[in-house]
Amino acid sequence: MNPFFLKDYAGPEYFCDRDSESERIINAVENQRNLTVSSIRKMGKTGLIHHVFQKLGKTTKTDTVYFDIYYTDSLAAFINKFGTSLLREKESYSEKIKRMTGDFIKHVRPTISFDGLTGAPTFSFNIQNEQSGIRTLEEVFGFLEKRSQENPIVIAIDEFQQIAFYPEKNIEALLRTNIQKLNNVNFIFSGSDKQLLTSMFMSTKRPFYQSTELMHLEEIPANEYSIYIKNNFESAAISISDEAISDILELTKRHTFYTQFLCNKLYGSGIRKIDSGEVKRMYAEILNENELYYSEYRDLLTKQQWNLLIALAKEDGIGKVTSSVFLKKHYLTNMATIKRGIDSLLTKNMIFKKENKYFVYDVFFAKWLERL
Repeated sequence: MNPFFLKDYAGPEYFCDRDSESERIINAVENQRNLTVSSIRKMGKTGLIHHVFQKLGKTTKTDTVYFDIYYTDSLAAFINKFGTSLLREKESYSEKIKRMTGDFIKHVRPTISFDGLTGAPTFSFNIQNEQSGIRTLEEVFGFLEKRSQENPIVIAIDEFQQIAFYPEKNIEALLRTNIQKLNNVNFIFSGSDKQLLTSMFMSTKRPFYQSTELMHLEEIPANEYSIYIKNNFESAAISISDEAISDILELTKRHTFYTQFLCNKLYGSGIRKIDSGEVKRMYAEILNENELYYSEYRDLLTKQQWNLLIALAKEDGIGKVTSSVFLKKHYLTNMATIKRGIDSLLTKNMIFKKENKYFVYDVFFAKWLERL
């Protein structure tokens, strides 16, 4: 089995480091503190949450629930995701459906459907208006309160900042009010928009003000990642040089998904002796494989945005994007155009800001852009 997994959580034997982060989350759970975990996308926060849940399952009787609301756009969609996620707890599907529909959900009966491919059941609440949604959500939280009397529950809501874009204007206050009523349920809020999450939990004007502990996830330390990579290759009798590992970490910037992807490709290539040259050849192959996909971005952006994206990729992190030096170097137009371009690229999640510098989000795409 290729040990460099790209999807889901495969177990502790395939998980790299994050020991201190895991201990911090577990400590928060054990001491009834809610926690907010932020990181840029593809840094491994979802895997970390599942890793912590696996540890909790071994050492405690805590029930765990995870759901991702990145693609939700309303309170109704949130409730449907929430209800579906509750079906995945340890209780059987038939028992859970019986309890949800018979004991606790009184206002709106959910429709149960089954995924055509996986067979997994999903909830769909026929919510007619905002008031109906509010009552249904309250009943779902009432169900949680009842369940938490049996076992403690930890609920992780991924991409939590998405609720800020719902058309309903009182979602934060509504969720905060319901969460405060729960005595044996803890929450992990995670997301990829650090600035928005910080505003939600640190602004005195927002309902969730100072209601959680904040934790930001950075890159895995190079020495820990190096050991992990070397051990996984050598366990399959594949030799890999220290220089090759160093190149992997440099080329992928230790962004978890991209590091895993490059290692996955190398592991599956059939090469038994990996040196720096093999790493660079595989990296070039990845860029070439994605060239058609990357080229299509040009049609989705204005000419000015495309040129700005290329400039940011070639700088590999720059803060003064309106400076005359930056503009002249990359043949860009006036400052007002650049500011609008930065805002647009941030909104499109094509770039991110870290330590007052702007970077292209996709590590492979950035390297491809550098070659233009």
